[in-house]
Amino acid sequence: MEMQWVAPTTIELALIVVVIILAALIGVIFVKIRTVYQLLHTHEQQNAQKIAAAEAAVRNFAHQQNEDQARSLVVTRHIQSLQQKLDEFESQIRELKLQDPSLRLYQRAAELVKQGASIEEVMEACDIPRAEAEMLSMVHRQPDTGL
Repeated sequence: MEMQWVAPTTIELALIVVVIILAALIGVIFVKIRTVYQLLHTHEQQNAQKIAAAEAAVRNFAHQQNEDQARSLVVTRHIQSLQQKLDEFESQIRELKLQDPSLRLYQRAAELVKQGASIEEVMEACDIPRAEAEMLSMVHRQPDTGL
């Protein structure tokens, strides 16, 4: 038995055209999906790079913050030390102010004698009697180291 070729009907031709159109649409959709996938992959890589850069910036900021805190701690300790020294100096100044004024005159006279002032200069600068100026001169005069 031999097969005979029968001409397709209009419905069959219409179905063939629809199948061809659907195949073409599937091909176009496949190409579009592939393009979108590649674009999505590119954006994913860019976002990953941006996230890595942001994480590095956060780590750098945290490191800087730790360094700033350490410096702040050192400065605070230094300020406390300076405040303590200032308090000590203020206490010493108060003590000196409470000392007998005549003692300060004799201390000044002794310094003048050590610097080589004459008895008359010591008497005049410190307003002390000659006998006291002579006594201070004998006690505090630098020994001559002359040859």
